[in-house]
Order: sequence, then C-alpha cells, then structure tokens
Amino acid sequence: MLDIDTSTIDFLVTDTMADEADQLLATGLAQVDAVFASLGDRRVERVVFVACGSPLCACETAAMLLTQYSTVPCLTTSGWDFLDRTPAGLDETTLVVGVSDSGNTEEVAKSLVAARAAGAVTVAVTKDATGNLVADAAEHVVAYGGSAIWVMHCLIGYAIAIAVIDSHGGHPEIDGLRADLPRLPGVLRRLVAEQEGPAKERAARAVAWPFVYTVAGGNLVPLGYKEGIITMLEFTWTHGAALNASEFRHGPLEVVEQGVPYVFLLGTDGSRHTTQRCIDFVTKLTDDVLVFDAAELETGLHPALDPIALFVPLEYFYLHLSLAKDHNPDDRRYYGGLVAY
Repeated sequence: MLDIDTSTIDFLVTDTMADEADQLLATGLAQVDAVFASLGDRRVERVVFVACGSPLCACETAAMLLTQYSTVPCLTTSGWDFLDRTPAGLDETTLVVGVSDSGNTEEVAKSLVAARAAGAVTVAVTKDATGNLVADAAEHVVAYGGSAIWVMHCLIGYAIAIAVIDSHGGHPEIDGLRADLPRLPGVLRRLVAEQEGPAKERAARAVAWPFVYTVAGGNLVPLGYKEGIITMLEFTWTHGAALNASEFRHGPLEVVEQGVPYVFLLGTDGSRHTTQRCIDFVTKLTDDVLVFDAAELETGLHPALDPIALFVPLEYFYLHLSLAKDHNPDDRRYYGGLVAY
C-alpha cells in the first residue's frame, strides 16, 4: 500500500466540503434566483445542460429531478455532442446551462456561444465569475468559488431545476426537498468524519479485483458512472463498466459468476427495489460484491439528496483503492499532454 499524506492529494472529499455547501445554500444560490428574476415574464419552456465528465453527471442528476417533477423537456449532453448534433429549435424560451469547474472546457464554452447566438438564455456555472472561457461565453454566470465540485454542481443544478419547476406551478415533492436542504451540510460534516474508515476496509477487500462492474439505479445512475468510470478509471487505473440496474437482466446478468466483482449503489428512491433485485441475483452467484447503501447512512434527507450523501463513502473508497494498489491518484499518464489527444 502506498503510504502518503492524503491531504496532499487533489481529492473531492475535503474538510471544507460541508462549509462550502453551507455557504452556497446560504448565499450562493441567490445567483440562480437573480438569473430567473432577470427573465421577467419570459418563462423557460426547455432546458439543456452542457458539460463533460463529473459535471455532466451532476447535470444528469439535476435533469432527473426536473423530468420527474415537471413537464419541461430537459436534455443533458456533452459539449462536443451539443456542437456536433446541435438541438433544433433553440430560442428565447430555451435555457442552456454550461458547467465547467475551470471554466476553460473548450467545447462547453463553444456550446454556450452557439446557444446564445440562437437566442437561448445562457448560464455558465463555474468556480470563478470572470477570467475564463465559459463565463465569458454566457449571458449569466453562477460562480461557486469552492473545491467540492460534485456537491457544488449538484446543488446548483438542483436550484436551477427547482426554479424551473416553481415557474411551472411547483410540486409537493420539491417543497420537501427544499425543506431538507439546510440540513445537508450537517449530514456531510458527519459523513466526512465517519466514512473514511469503513471505505478503507472495503478498498482492502477490493484491491485484488482486476476490474469492477458498478451497478446503480434511479437517481444514482449518474453517480454510478461518475464513480465507477470517471473516478475508478482515473484514480485507480482499474478496468470497469457502469451499468443501469433497470437494464441488468437485459444482457449483463449473463456474465455473473464466481470471481466477477460488483459494486452496487443502493438508493432510497423508487428505484431501490430494482437495484435490490440485482443484488439478490448477483450474491447467489459470486462473493465479490460490495454494496453502498444510502439507507445505512441514516441521513433522514429527501431521496433526491442520496447522490450527494453517497458520494462521500464512494470517493473515500476509490481513494483508498488507489493507494492500496500503490498508485497515487494524482499521477496521470495522459492528462499532462505527453501524448496528443
């Protein structure tokens, strides 16, 4: 195992995560309110989120909320997909949200430029309000100034979705979610303190696995991809695939056997029974199974907040899996540009 001071690693679970969430909820989301206030009588009839990597997964999580609790069409797309297959009908009733932590993701900035030229309302979500391509490209900017980007992006995405839902008459479930938001920082503070030890034990069990299938359902599907593909491949150099629990019986179940490893993300929303059915099947046939259960975190929060809460133990898990494989997750083979992409 690699012996390293984990505080030196560029890692998304930080001591300041809860404080950043607190600050964003207290004052930062007023930026979203200001965007919608500036629209006056102009109502958003369609939403497009544009992002890449982890920000795209956060956008997909927000889009699920919007789709479940409103009739407003919503699309999430990677930047080059938006540019290569630009959606038809972009106009003044379309809201296009571009998300990039650095603000310099080329394809996200270009997407905002194209959307703005078509007359859409454009919003940049980024760390800094100025001095970057994405902020410069959009009509409006929501700047969060924090480092816990999964939490920042999910909460801002939710705030945008909630504002759209409210403008179309609201929904009782949104009222429940809104009431639980102020409790989230306290929950995150507890999880950051409690979850590293259990995650490290799970990582020690998984270190011998040469690949991992990550399975999630419902609003945890984007988190399953973010952790089981983006984080696992980048941090640990472990091969794997992310699977949707609702599609598990349509192909993936044929490769289940002893020695094939699985990580399950089990939520508390309506998809729980679907993912549990997968777990029940897989555990009959292989012992190499880890389950990250949002219910065991005992947050007491609205199920829409499961993707934020469950992120903490998962990110700890992949950090310690990387270290157990004698790999510093900050080491990159290709991000440094040694091979042209």
